[in-house]
Amino acid sequence: MPTLRPPLQQTRPPLLRATLGVAALLAMTAAIGALLAILHAGHPAQAHLVHSDALYLPVLFEDILRRGGSLGDWFLTPAPYFFPDFPLYLLAWLGGAGIASQLTAFALLQTLCLAGALQLVLRRLVPAASLAATAALTALFILLGLHADDPFVRLFSSAHHYGAFLAALLLGALWLALDTDAGTKRKHQHALAAAVAILVFLTTLSDALFLVQAVAPLAAAAWLSGRSGALGPRSASSSAPGASPLRRIALLLVLPALLAMLSYRFVVAHPTRYPSRLGLSRLAANAEELGTICATLFGPRPLLAAALLCTLLAGAACAFACLRPHRPVLAWLARPPLLILVFATCSTLATAAVMLLSTNVQPVPRYLIAPLSWLLVAGAALLARLLGRHFGAAALALALLFAGLLGHEAWRLRGAGNSAQYFYPPQIACIDAALAAGGASHGIAQYWDAKRLQGLSRQDLTLAQYTGDLARMDWITSQRFYRERYDFAILAPAEAPAFRLPLQQLTAINGPALRTVHCGDRSVLLFGKGRLRTVPAASTSAAAR
Repeated sequence: MPTLRPPLQQTRPPLLRATLGVAALLAMTAAIGALLAILHAGHPAQAHLVHSDALYLPVLFEDILRRGGSLGDWFLTPAPYFFPDFPLYLLAWLGGAGIASQLTAFALLQTLCLAGALQLVLRRLVPAASLAATAALTALFILLGLHADDPFVRLFSSAHHYGAFLAALLLGALWLALDTDAGTKRKHQHALAAAVAILVFLTTLSDALFLVQAVAPLAAAAWLSGRSGALGPRSASSSAPGASPLRRIALLLVLPALLAMLSYRFVVAHPTRYPSRLGLSRLAANAEELGTICATLFGPRPLLAAALLCTLLAGAACAFACLRPHRPVLAWLARPPLLILVFATCSTLATAAVMLLSTNVQPVPRYLIAPLSWLLVAGAALLARLLGRHFGAAALALALLFAGLLGHEAWRLRGAGNSAQYFYPPQIACIDAALAAGGASHGIAQYWDAKRLQGLSRQDLTLAQYTGDLARMDWITSQRFYRERYDFAILAPAEAPAFRLPLQQLTAINGPALRTVHCGDRSVLLFGKGRLRTVPAASTSAAAR
C-alpha cells in the first residue's frame, strides 16, 4: 500500500496560520454583511423569493402558527422539505416582523448554515486552511447566487432543494469523520453512525432527490474508495459500526433511505410525491432542455464551466482508478479528497441520468444545485492538493477578492431601499386598496396569484386556488382555504387558459360583479360578502345533500 505524504500546509507556523484564520473570518463576515446590505437595497435576486412556489413556507407557517391551521390540512409540495427548511423557516418566522424580514432572515440563516456545513467538510479535506477555503467558497456561492441566477440563486430561497444540499454537506462531514477517525472510542463511533442514519432518514423523507444526489452517490464513492487501498490502517475500535464497508453502507445509507421512502405516506396526509418513471421516451426532449439550462448558465461564464469540467474529469479518473487499485493517482490523493471527488462525480452523473431519463418530470435548473455545488467543493480539495502549502494564501486571496466585489456592490446600492418593489409592489397595493374598500377578505385566484397575493398583501386575506375551468387546484395549498361562497375573484386575462379564471362562467353563475377594479394586468371582481360561488346554487345544494 502506498505511503501518503502529510499535507504540506500543516508545516505552516502556528502564528501565521492563526493570522490567516482571522483574516478568513473577517472576509467571510464582510461577504455575509454585504449580502444583507444588498438584499436590503432591493437586489433583483429577490424576485425569486416572491413567486407562488417560493411563498410555500411563508403562507404555510402563517396559516399554522397565526391562523389556527393544521399541517394535515395542507397539500404539500412533492418534496415536503421538512428538514432542514422547516426548522430554518421557523427561526426566520419567529425573528421576522412581516414577510419581507422573514424572507431576508431565511436567506441569511441559510447562508450561515452553508458556511458552517462547508467548514465541517473542509476541515477534513484541507485541515490547515479550512477557514480560508470556507470563506472563499461561501463568498463565491453568494456571488453566484446574486449574479448567476438558477440554480445558485436558490441559496436565498426556501423549499427549492437547497436544504438537501446543506444536508448532503453535513452527511459528507459525518461520513468522513466516521471513515477516518481511526482510534476513537467505540461510543463516539456509534454516535457518528446514528447521526448519519438519522440524517439520511430525515432528509430523504423531506426530499426524495436526496436519494439520487447524496445517498446513492455516497454509497458508490464509499465502496469505490474502499477498494482503492487508500483507506490506511484502522484500529479495532473503529470497526464498531460495522467492519465491512458494504454492511456499513447498507445499514447507515441504504436502509434509512428506504425506510424514509416507505414512511412518506404515513407522515404526509395528502401525498403529492411524483412516482419514479424512467425510460427513453423523452430522452431527446430532456437532453434539449438540459442543454438549454447548461447553455444559459455556462455560456456567459466559461471559467466556471471549465472549473467544473476539470473537477468532473478528475473525479471520473479517480473513480476508474479505484476499480484497479494502487494507481499513482491514488497514492497522490489522501482518502478524504478522494472520496469527495468520486462522490461529487457520482452525484453529477446520477442527477444528469435521472433528468435525462425521467418521463414524467421536466428538467429544471434547481435539480442541479447539489451536483454543481459539490463539484466546487471537490474542486477546492483538488486545488489544495495541487498548491500544497500555498493553498491557504491562495484561498484567502480569493476570499478577500470575492468579499471586496460584494462590498463594492453593497456600496454601489447603498440607500436604494428598493426591496418594497418585490415585497409590496404597486399592483399588490392596488389590489389591497380595492379589497379594503369593498370589505372583502376571502376570494379565489389562479395558482400564480393565490399564494403571492395572500403572502404579500397587508390585508388579512385568504385565497383559494382554482383552474381555468373553475375546478379546485389542490396543489401547495390548504383545504381550509376552500369555501362554498367567496367575496371576490382575481382575474389574470394574460395567463394561459389552464390558469385563467373564466369571466363568462363566473358571470353566468353569479351575475355581473358589483364592482371591477383594474390593477395593472390583473382585475379584481368584487361580488359582495359571501356572494361569489364557483358552481351554480343547485349544484351546491345537491352536493350538500
